[in-house]
Amino acid sequence: MTSCSNILLEVRDLYASIHDKLILENLNLTIQAGETHVLMGPNGSGKTTLANLLARKEGYTIKQGTIHFLNEDLLALSPEECAWKGLFLGFQYPVSIPGVTNAQFLKSVFNTTRKVQGKPPIDAVDFLSLVKEKMA
Repeated sequence: MTSCSNILLEVRDLYASIHDKLILENLNLTIQAGETHVLMGPNGSGKTTLANLLARKEGYTIKQGTIHFLNEDLLALSPEECAWKGLFLGFQYPVSIPGVTNAQFLKSVFNTTRKVQGKPPIDAVDFLSLVKEKMA
């Protein structure tokens, strides 16, 4: 792992498969604080596989490589521990929970993360202000 404290996510020499089918082969990715990255590619190129690996979804096999998030070995964490650190998957339309908006979902995750950190939750108004600030 690179020793730069600005690195949020670092993937090195990653080989991963699902159902014995190799999907990711020699993937390397470094994302530093303040950077925006977009993953693009055809169906089957590994975008969803990478996202599921980062969220620690079960069913994937890491053949080789490392993933570090905030200087911590991501592969040693459970999905819950990843979510508590702010790394989780959400969907544009959370249809599995009728009536729940993305803002409500994100506020719930944000406050759960704050609780794990020993911080008090924030209310909906303060959360929306924070979201607007971050979006700007």
